[in-house]
Order: sequence, then C-alpha cells, then structure tokens
Amino acid sequence: MNERDRMLATVAREPTDALPWVPRMDLWAIGQQTRGTLPDRFRGKNIVQIADELGIGCHAVRADFTAVPWDKRDPRDFVFRPFGIENHPDFPFRVELTSLPVDFTYEYGKYRTVIHAPAGDVETFMEYDDSMARDGITQPEVKQRVIDAGDDLEAVAQVYEHFEVVPTPGGYWDFHERIGTRGLAIAQGVISASPVHAILHQLMDMETFFYWWVDDPDSLRRLGDRMTPFYERVLDVLCESQAESVLWGANYDQDTTWPPFFAEEIVPWVARVGDRLRLSGKLMLSHCDGENDQLLPQMPNCRFDIAESVCTEPMTKRSLMDLRAGMGATTTIWGGLPAVAFMNGPMSDDAFERHLDKVFGELGSGKQLILGVSDNMPVDANLDRIDRVTQRVREFGPVTPSPEGRL
Repeated sequence: MNERDRMLATVAREPTDALPWVPRMDLWAIGQQTRGTLPDRFRGKNIVQIADELGIGCHAVRADFTAVPWDKRDPRDFVFRPFGIENHPDFPFRVELTSLPVDFTYEYGKYRTVIHAPAGDVETFMEYDDSMARDGITQPEVKQRVIDAGDDLEAVAQVYEHFEVVPTPGGYWDFHERIGTRGLAIAQGVISASPVHAILHQLMDMETFFYWWVDDPDSLRRLGDRMTPFYERVLDVLCESQAESVLWGANYDQDTTWPPFFAEEIVPWVARVGDRLRLSGKLMLSHCDGENDQLLPQMPNCRFDIAESVCTEPMTKRSLMDLRAGMGATTTIWGGLPAVAFMNGPMSDDAFERHLDKVFGELGSGKQLILGVSDNMPVDANLDRIDRVTQRVREFGPVTPSPEGRL
C-alpha cells in the first residue's frame, strides 16, 4: 500500500499493511531554510520530496507552503487575512471583493488595508518579517483587528455580504497531483468553523469578545447571521470541487472555545458541514490542536471523519488512548505525538523512549489512527527522533481493526 491508500483505509476502518506515520514538516522546513540551517539533503525540496527523504507520509493540509517563500508570495494573497481568509494557488477557491473599493498597500512586510463599506471604512494592519519566518510562520500577524467598537459591526457585515467566492479547480488539482500517492491533499475550507467562531478567533481580540459576549451576545449572533451566506457559498464550492477531503474548522480549546460555546456555536456547524461533504463524496477534517479535556464529551457530536493535529500529554491533560476512546467511534485521530517530544530541551532521549513505549503500548490494534505530531514539527526538532518513530512504526506491523468499541 502507498501512504494515500493507508490513510484512506484507516479512515474507512479497513486493514492496512502499516500504521500511517504522517507528521507535519512544512513549517520546520521554512524555519530551517530562513535560518540557513536546512540540511543539504532537503535543500530545494517541497513537502513531498522532504517526506520521501525522511521515509514518512506527506502531511498536505491546505497547501504546500514550502513552494514559495513568504517574501515571494503575492502580498494581495493576505489582503483579507484579518477576516480569517487567505488566498493561495493550491486552494480550491479564491475570495475576491470587487463591488466595494479597497485600498491596499504593502511595503517591507507591512500590510495596510482599508475597505470602504457603505456604513464606514474597515481598516486593518498586519506585519511579517524574517524573525517570523525563522520560526516557520507562514502568515502575517494581525496588529489591527477589523472590529474595535460597536459601530464597526455594520460595516464588517457589509463586507462579508460583498465577498465573492470564486472556484479555482485547476489550482487545487495541481496540488492534488503534486501530493499524489504520498498523502492526502486536504483542501482548504475555512479556519473558523462557524461565523461566530470567526468573530471570536479572527475579527476581534479575545478579551473584547468575552466582554461583548456577556454584555450583548445578540449583536454578535446577528453579525454571524449576516456572515452565514458567505460560509454557505464556500461550502457550495467545496461540495462541487474535485477535493476528496476538506479542512473545515480549527483551533478549538476548552478555555477559548469553552464547552457551552463549543456546543452551541461550533458543534452544529461542523456536524452539518461534515454531512454535506460526505454526501458529496468527501471527507471532513478539523484541526483539533488545543486542550480538549472538557470538550471531549462533545467531540462525538461533531462527527469528524478526521480530527487532525490532536495534542496529547504532556502538552495537554489527556493521553492518546483517552482521546482515541473519547473522540467517537467514527472519528480517525491524526496526531498523537506532542511537538515537545521531538525537542532535546523539553524531553531527554530516555524520556522520549519512555514516552514512545507508553504510546505504542496503548495502541491496541492501531485502528483509526494516523500517527502524527501536534501541531507541527518544531524548527529545533531532533530529526533522529523522527527516524526512531519510523522504526517503531515498522516494528508495530500491520493494522487489523479490532471489533467496534475497542482500540
């Protein structure tokens, strides 16, 4: 079996000849390249070639961000980043705004945007520099949020009502063909799982959101209602695309997306989106990289096909065994090895081996598991530890799913 076959069979709860081992390496490569410390054997290689060099599966979620350095990207790809929207050649759609005037300037890593909506101007500011690239960061940092005060809500709602979602099937298909049999080419959907989640995560700073949510939640929900048609247009395009798997939603955590909020504002959206995608013959993946301890009772209601970047102890409270048992019978876990395990400072060699002993000792049959790292391989990772996991995967052998209800 090739890596793509293994991943698809794992999601389908079918036997595989080996446990899929698919850690995210793109941010590691970007950071190493910027620092000038990228080993010679990886120079000039994209994420597929890096995976081949390491003998692992290719983690290909959203796009290949190693293909073009940040300072060679079209700055206009980030013009709507403060709305949680990025454009990239590998994505299955672009978001455009042609019916409202937009003033955009870029100079030396500084991005300034003013959108002239009927209700007033929406202004944003972002920055990106080499220090961020050295840490593997691929997007500019938002310094000025699109919502600062109550009178911003109407203008922001109008911007969302004018956004256009333009299918770009050729871009995604090029990405799909580039990844080939080395992994699954997961198409970009939306980062925030629902409109209200986007208000929390993207449109205003969290402290402002929390106060507002207590004082006047109805105004935020009304804004979310006006953002909903944009989300529906994105979903329509994804359902009509050639993508076989789609990212929808990311960055859940029991503190920032606390349990009642998660149950009310995220679960219904991801469950419905997943149902629609499956009817279109696609898998739905969500990026579950935070502390999921108190969210775990809600996770089966999400009906994720794949919960990706799942983070475990010691970075969070739960073990991989706990999370596999708690995520739900239909959910495949992608992740399970914490990023700190690959760094010499936080974890010694002996501690790393003990951690692997515990993880592999609790895998059971290994069903519904794509082994990976959460969230991404650190720039300072010890590559010998990647090889050590690869060896343990070989020693684990084939995966023969056990009866329902058992790992």
